[in-house]
Amino acid sequence: MRMNASAAPPLRRWHWLLVPLLGSLLAAVQADEVAHGYGCDRPIRLALYENRVFYHDAQGIDPDLVAELRRRSGCAFEVSVMPRSDIWRALQAGTLDMATSGIATPERERFAYFVPYLYLRNKLIVPASLAPQLVSMSDFVQMPGARLGIIASYRHGPFMDSSVRILRLAGRVSEYPDEATRFRALASGEVSALIGHDLNLDGAVPAAERLNYRLVDVAPGPAIPHGLVLARAHFSAPQAAQWLRLIEAMRLDGRLAGIMRANAPQPAADELLNSGYHYELAKQGRQP
Repeated sequence: MRMNASAAPPLRRWHWLLVPLLGSLLAAVQADEVAHGYGCDRPIRLALYENRVFYHDAQGIDPDLVAELRRRSGCAFEVSVMPRSDIWRALQAGTLDMATSGIATPERERFAYFVPYLYLRNKLIVPASLAPQLVSMSDFVQMPGARLGIIASYRHGPFMDSSVRILRLAGRVSEYPDEATRFRALASGEVSALIGHDLNLDGAVPAAERLNYRLVDVAPGPAIPHGLVLARAHFSAPQAAQWLRLIEAMRLDGRLAGIMRANAPQPAADELLNSGYHYELAKQGRQP
């Protein structure tokens, strides 16, 4: 029996329909695998907070970072702006999935993973008249009646935080809800010093008034890592590792440096990328 030449075999007839369908199914499976790998089967609830270094006036390092995370991961984000104290409570309660520029502490690591992407060296911001009397944090602690202004729920690294505890026990710490309020307290003499960075001073004080203040580096040791904060209530350890790989890829290909330099003068941007630790190439018989 001869087959009609005009009648194509069944498989051939369906081939052009099956290939696009299988391709679409494969793409959907791969997208699901990527979403599961990053923990973004649904939009990630992420919060920013107002800070002159990280986010202000709807721009800054952190929103640029989030835009790049969105592009590279394919994840969707629901972004809000919240006070820092509310962010930590929401992360702990599981009503927030992710936050930016957080400092790890043993207490916080119980409910969150941390993925560092910048390094901040906090200093004392003081009136110019007070700066000559300060060489170390102990000098400030020993000044009778000198008060320190901090933002509620901020952490500043182990060394600075230990000094904050000493001053708090002596009743010499004032807490403020935001940066603008604490700088007003410094200008009025309500407090004698703030803990902050060069970029905090530059952003909060008009250029004509900056000469009235000094930044005094009183913290020994390296800069303090700040990172993505991933709530353990939402992300698993393998998913946190995926975000770490993504951030490290940005560091290696220069995109992280590009974000810093787009939001800070080059010396400050370079400092934000420097952990303070240096690998000694000479010990390996090589030169840097």
